[in-house]
Amino acid sequence: MATEQIDIIGIGAALVDVFADVTDADLARLNLPKGAMTLIDTDASQALLSQINIHTSTAGGSAANTIAGTASLGISSGFIGKVATDPFGDVFAKDLSAMNIHLLGQPLTNDVPTGKCIVLITPDAERTMNTLIGAAAFITPDDLDAEVLKQTKVFFAEGYLFDSPQGAETFFTACDMVQAGGGKVVLSLSDSFCVERHLDTFTKALDGPVDMIMCNDAEAKAMFGGTSIDDQLNAMQQKNIDGVITRSAEGAVIVMSNLVTEIAAETVEHPVDLTGAGDQFAAGFLSGLALGKSMENAGQRGAIAAAEVIKHVGPRPQVNLQDLIAGANLA
Repeated sequence: MATEQIDIIGIGAALVDVFADVTDADLARLNLPKGAMTLIDTDASQALLSQINIHTSTAGGSAANTIAGTASLGISSGFIGKVATDPFGDVFAKDLSAMNIHLLGQPLTNDVPTGKCIVLITPDAERTMNTLIGAAAFITPDDLDAEVLKQTKVFFAEGYLFDSPQGAETFFTACDMVQAGGGKVVLSLSDSFCVERHLDTFTKALDGPVDMIMCNDAEAKAMFGGTSIDDQLNAMQQKNIDGVITRSAEGAVIVMSNLVTEIAAETVEHPVDLTGAGDQFAAGFLSGLALGKSMENAGQRGAIAAAEVIKHVGPRPQVNLQDLIAGANLA
């Protein structure tokens, strides 16, 4: 376990991302809902892999990708996740180590493999994810270090955590540890289907320890209902919920203490892969939060990080985000 203070700690599924290009017709043939994250088992994972042509594999997972971004932004960062003692688990651990990210949690020692996310990318750059949670599903409160969590400034959890049997228990236990030291809890809604699967747990979290949420407009609709962004913003304000709603090319809207701040998206003429755009927006935003920046500054950091990641294949930054932030006079 780490002993020094870690300013931002994420928690979620430790997965290896596997990428393949497909057409809309391929998705229809495979009976996969475009743009969604679908949970699959080992057999389904093997069957899908046999029908696609993989071009890239990299360590991933939603919250882990965000933490890769915060590390690139120069923030002391850690990640709590469960991998197996297998080659993919080694890849995941080495990947984080190379980015100076502290990997927290105990590795799984049974026969369950490290999880993977098969990302299918259509020509419009939309991503459809098929996830085998694997070892990541075995995360428990035993993977938490109270002393480390008590010292962190920002604790960032992905909603996908609630798909794990003890995920909710682990989340709420971690929140108690973080808030005992005065840290902030930020929860990503992750996916509209995830919100529907665990609406009661999300509601309990928002009514309880969560200080801020991060979501896109589809996830906001699943959580708050309504037919427009204004409906969701009004619901957040009525419930005194702070957070960020990202809107792809339309930028993002931040609600903080009932004040609304609009953030313009950075222009990217030819996006290559939208995988990780929301995760990297979160990274930029959370870095600003940890550094005590204004909401406008934090949002602009998010927009810059999101714009960088959609210019290439893969969900993590390929340049030093600190340099981009400094170039935009946001440091």
